[in-house]
Amino acid sequence: MRRRAMKSHLLEKKSAKKKRGFSKDVALDESNVKSVKKLLGMK
Repeated sequence: MRRRAMKSHLLEKKSAKKKRGFSKDVALDESNVKSVKKLLGMK
């Protein structure tokens, strides 16, 4: 899982639909799996 961009501030300007979407989980892209595992200390 990863965090979403543009979620942390100015939420009053964003629509309710967009804010609801922020709460859903986002899968990590396959191209980033290797680097994220390395950062987490996994092999």
